[in-house]
Amino acid sequence: MTEPLAEPSALSPEDARLLIDQADSGFVVTDANARITYCNQRFAAWVGRSATALTGARVSDLLDVPGRVFFETHIMPMILLQGYAREIFCRLVPAEGGRVPVLLNASRHPRDEGAQARIVFNIFDATERAMYESDLRRARDDAEELAAVFRSAQVGIFRVDGAGRVKTCNASAARMFDFDINAAPGTPITELVCLRAEGDWMARVKPLALAGMAPEFFDAQTEDGRDFSISLTPISETDIAKSDPDFSILVRDISQRVQTERQLKITLQELNHRVKNNLAVVLGIARQTFRSSESTDESARFMARLQSMAKAHDLLVSNNWRSTSIREVAKLAAADSGVESRFDIDGPEIVLPPQNVAMLALAFFELLTNAIKYGALSCPGGTVRLHWTLNEGSEPPSFTLTWEERGGPAVDPASPHSGFGSKLVERLVAAELNGTARLEFAPKGLVYTLTAPCPKN
Repeated sequence: MTEPLAEPSALSPEDARLLIDQADSGFVVTDANARITYCNQRFAAWVGRSATALTGARVSDLLDVPGRVFFETHIMPMILLQGYAREIFCRLVPAEGGRVPVLLNASRHPRDEGAQARIVFNIFDATERAMYESDLRRARDDAEELAAVFRSAQVGIFRVDGAGRVKTCNASAARMFDFDINAAPGTPITELVCLRAEGDWMARVKPLALAGMAPEFFDAQTEDGRDFSISLTPISETDIAKSDPDFSILVRDISQRVQTERQLKITLQELNHRVKNNLAVVLGIARQTFRSSESTDESARFMARLQSMAKAHDLLVSNNWRSTSIREVAKLAAADSGVESRFDIDGPEIVLPPQNVAMLALAFFELLTNAIKYGALSCPGGTVRLHWTLNEGSEPPSFTLTWEERGGPAVDPASPHSGFGSKLVERLVAAELNGTARLEFAPKGLVYTLTAPCPKN
């Protein structure tokens, strides 16, 4: 036969008080007006006061203002009318400040009525729940914001799986490529975005994006002649990188920009052509003007200077009229000498704006002409050391360029050197570059030093 169940042992008052005081929840007993007649140690610790000090205090006085209003207008009437209240979220206000989020449960003692009624409150710490709900609200807000961006973005947005099949896309993508947005899921992206001369472009770009786990950008043209900028980005939703993740694909229509760039390129080419023609006309006029001149050397020198400017112009044209490095201008001068191997060219990467390039080219032309006729390059063993350095710590940042000749005939410092060429390299170039220049006719060879601010990028 089954043994009868033993009667549970009686719980002594001391054990009952210990159990209540050590519970993880707060226990509070009040009168019919919610004035505290008893509370356990857990509740007293939450509000930062002793249990004795809390005797006689109203529960609502321990809540923040919104909780106090809600307690008086909803919770108490609910307790008195139906006898209980369940899972009411409130915030206790400890004596030292701050807030303690709690879930409040209350029930009226079933044998008490009227003014003699007692109310028992069982209160749970809801700190973790409040944090979780806050994170949940934040995540929901972020998701709603992201969804709004996704819906209203003017760029086409696709999410595709590792095989390149569309999972979702926005309305802009459907308008760009004229497909039914509801029929897109499951369709290969390469069937919706068809690029000229590249059927399976996803297979080419995907490994590049995975290799760096970063966006892979490229420009492409569709079969109907429109230009697009496309980026493919692996989607990582956890800290663990998947070997075959989903991808985010952004597509921007850049047809108007590309068309504008093409038109600007044509205009620039036409402008360059006209400038070269103008220089050719000036050269022709100069030849006719100086044909009967007694100073043949001066006329040749003038036309050579124009030709130097034309070569500097060609250098700018080849760089699309963008900034040009000192090294490129120096190599142009060395190539014009016919003895490029006798030049020692070295220096860091420093670029000059277009307006400075022609003037520096003219300076190098004057120095080169002098070196060929009178200086280091007039002798078989002569050399030109053309170096430039950044000046550490200067404000604003600056550079120093040095043209130094060695191995040429001895130079007489007392000889007059006041021609146009000397003025150009010392005054005009320095003024153009907002710097200073010095031309030194040293016995071992000519030395030209130019110091100027580094152009701002």
